[in-house]
Amino acid sequence: MDSETTDSHSDEMNALRERIASLEAKVAELEQEQDELRMSAAQSSALVAAVAMISWSTNADGTSGLTSAQWCAFTGQSVEELQGVGWADALHPEDRAHAAAAWQNAVATRSIYDVEFRLRRHDGVYHQVWSVGVPHVLEDGSIRKWVGCCVDVNEQREMERALRMSEERFRSITMRLPVAVFETDAQGSNRFVNEHWATVSGIPASEALGDGWIRGLHPDDMNDVVEKWLEVVKSGEQKNTVDFRFRLPDGTVRWVSARTAAVRNAEGKVECFIGTLTDISDRKQSEQLLRETMAQNDIIESQRQRLADLSTPLIPITDKILTMPLIGALDPERAEQVLTTLLEGVSRTGASVAILDITGVAVVDTQVASALLRAAQAAQLLGAEVILSGIRAEVAQTLVGLGAEFGGIMTTSSLKIGIDRAMKSVARRG
Repeated sequence: MDSETTDSHSDEMNALRERIASLEAKVAELEQEQDELRMSAAQSSALVAAVAMISWSTNADGTSGLTSAQWCAFTGQSVEELQGVGWADALHPEDRAHAAAAWQNAVATRSIYDVEFRLRRHDGVYHQVWSVGVPHVLEDGSIRKWVGCCVDVNEQREMERALRMSEERFRSITMRLPVAVFETDAQGSNRFVNEHWATVSGIPASEALGDGWIRGLHPDDMNDVVEKWLEVVKSGEQKNTVDFRFRLPDGTVRWVSARTAAVRNAEGKVECFIGTLTDISDRKQSEQLLRETMAQNDIIESQRQRLADLSTPLIPITDKILTMPLIGALDPERAEQVLTTLLEGVSRTGASVAILDITGVAVVDTQVASALLRAAQAAQLLGAEVILSGIRAEVAQTLVGLGAEFGGIMTTSSLKIGIDRAMKSVARRG
């Protein structure tokens, strides 16, 4: 055998070995992909089994070949009874037509089957089920089969129904409460008010939703109320009640006090706000009436003081002489005012003579005489000489008849004489 033949044979063997090695590598790669596919399929099956109550499959046209051991175990139907639309016999009569029509539409349009229905268990109890089916499409675009699962959502739907019933009861109760109740979303937009809220605010419930309630606010309160409400929404809490006014359609004003609380989820995030409005119009009216009464009392007291000052005027004749001309009747209150005014004037000015002129006092009785005597004696204790002027004949006779003791107190028949004697007394002391 020549060398060329030997070399050719060797090249062929090498090429064959390389081909075999390539094929072996490809086989190993395919085996690995197959293992991965099997693992993926197992994981998918495990995931479906963990989530779904029932898994199922059917042929490409969806009319036969339906198989599902879990369906049969749950419903009590046999495989034969499932074929065609026989599976629909296990559905609640009210759900059969809808579920069957949805399935036929999914098969015809090669789309996902997604529907909920009530499925009868073998003991006759219905469970709410969510069924999802998808087509297994091959590379050439044809459908090999349909696969799907059914998830028992009975507990979730029961919880949802219970929640809806609870919300309906809440709305029904709050709607009739004699307290204004409102509810907003997390952003502060109004989404519910009860009947009493509409009565208090003067805004129909349908118009109070969203930000509609704002238009009923009194113009003088609007900016402040909106600003404080935005602070509550931002912080998630209301520290103090907010009092403000609604202006009703008829022009009347109603005062309310608003209190709001945030409703939070398990993570502490605000889901909504619930609040109440309390009508405090009567309280505000009472407070206003009290303020007006106090203001009137202040005015009355000021006027009373002014009248008291006018009824007991203290007039300085000189730096050392004061005179108090009295006119009208001297009742106990005015007599006390005479005493107080006289003593304050003598103390403040350091006067050495005080003249009490009773020319204008119509009636001098025991009570008047006693008041004059007390005033004179009190002034003397402060070092002032007291002159009682305006002693008319009838007054002198009355004083004598009453036995009034005016010892140490100078008396004159007129204010002019009293002033003259006061001037001489001051001159002597000077």
